[in-house]
Amino acid sequence: MEKEWRCSRCEKLLGLLRDGRLHLRFSRGHEYLVGFPATSVCRGCRTLNELNEAKATTVAPVNQAVATR
Repeated sequence: MEKEWRCSRCEKLLGLLRDGRLHLRFSRGHEYLVGFPATSVCRGCRTLNELNEAKATTVAPVNQAVATR
């Protein structure tokens, strides 16, 4: 099952959780598959976000509607 990792403050998409690894994509074709724990600074609001394998509170299923602010 594929899930989205979104910013805890502005809900901007940070990455996708696939097959137990985190898929990150950036401009200019840069793509990474990383393990856990993962830390990222949101490009939109500069909030520091952390994702641990055991604690995935900021991960939502891809098809789930996410409220916008």
